[in-house]
Amino acid sequence: MTTETTYLTDLAAVLWPCGGLLGTGDGGPRNAPPRRRGHQYLPVPSAHNPRVILPVHDRSAATRGITSFAQNHSLRERLRTLLLTGAFASGVAPLLLRDRLYVGAGPGIEHALAAALDRDLSIAIHLGPPRANRKPVLLLLTPGGRTIGYAKVAVNELTGRLVRAEAEALRLLSEARLPDVTVPRLLYEGEWNGQPLLVQEGLPVGGQTDRPTRHQLLRCVTRIVSVAPVTERRLSMSPYRSALDERIAKLGSRPEVGPLRAALQRLPDVSLCFGAWHGDLTRWNIAGTARRAFVWDWERLSLDAPAGFDALHYDLNECVQAGVHPGVHRWLDSGARLLRDPLLAELGVRPNTVSTVMALYLIDLATRYLHDRQAESGGHLAAVDDWLLPALEGLQERAAHEAVHTG
Repeated sequence: MTTETTYLTDLAAVLWPCGGLLGTGDGGPRNAPPRRRGHQYLPVPSAHNPRVILPVHDRSAATRGITSFAQNHSLRERLRTLLLTGAFASGVAPLLLRDRLYVGAGPGIEHALAAALDRDLSIAIHLGPPRANRKPVLLLLTPGGRTIGYAKVAVNELTGRLVRAEAEALRLLSEARLPDVTVPRLLYEGEWNGQPLLVQEGLPVGGQTDRPTRHQLLRCVTRIVSVAPVTERRLSMSPYRSALDERIAKLGSRPEVGPLRAALQRLPDVSLCFGAWHGDLTRWNIAGTARRAFVWDWERLSLDAPAGFDALHYDLNECVQAGVHPGVHRWLDSGARLLRDPLLAELGVRPNTVSTVMALYLIDLATRYLHDRQAESGGHLAAVDDWLLPALEGLQERAAHEAVHTG
């Protein structure tokens, strides 16, 4: 078995306590008596590269799962979505897709969710690419195909912390004033098979929404920053810097600790504005119209970070889509331009702090990746010594120059 097929069978043991076996559509899993078989699910595009898991027995749920989880940010992605939805709608998908995940008969995650929400439902499951914080996201649908919401189930200690953190963030945000930004409501929080579980409402995104423009993004960033009281402090006196230093220290004897700590100590002691940041604002977690942003995946919400972090995170993830090294090179310029935008200037982001904020963001990101052990999971940005530490060296020089020469 490959790493991915092992992941699928381990995941099945979490979602369906009676477990699951991989097989093909022509004979079922080996050594599985027919009386013990439950539902069949299709790993798409295959068991060796699963991105979604769709029910063979519910054509409507499978079709909605394809459209709901599709990114459709490129022509190739839109064509793939069109082909898959057509295959499932016509009923030929089970004939074209050979791999199956057979789950045992008996109560599973869908039964627990139906009981928790007190309604009949079907599910489709999104997995995404391999990374340390990978966890199943379940699309919950009524029998008629209407979206009820999305469920997240933890599969290990890291994802357990993230699921609990997101539930807490959604509770906090339900009481926050976020003009022009819609956040999903928390519908249910509990446990399943010993792991944290939450259900949140689905946001009304689709054909009428798109990726945000620069202005829409920065407007959203300013709204998120203001979830917490915006304060101005010198870096050396900020609770944020102390907390970041402690997080670096907890990495122990890793070779990256020395360069990260040295970079933090060398940054100029400028005055910065601190507030909230989403923590993972990317094209996959935001959609909008001209007047409103819809933002989800709040599991990394922090109430104390330098203003502008969300803009830098979104921009970095956009820049590296075509390659990490050229993308980071572009980001060093485009990120600086974002922080100099008048919308962020209104928050107190000043020209003499731009490179300091960018350097702090990279130190924070590296610390997160190292704590989460992202490199071991193959994330394309996770090898911090390959691109992040070199970029950080240049930013330190820029930060020192700006602090002295920029008014």
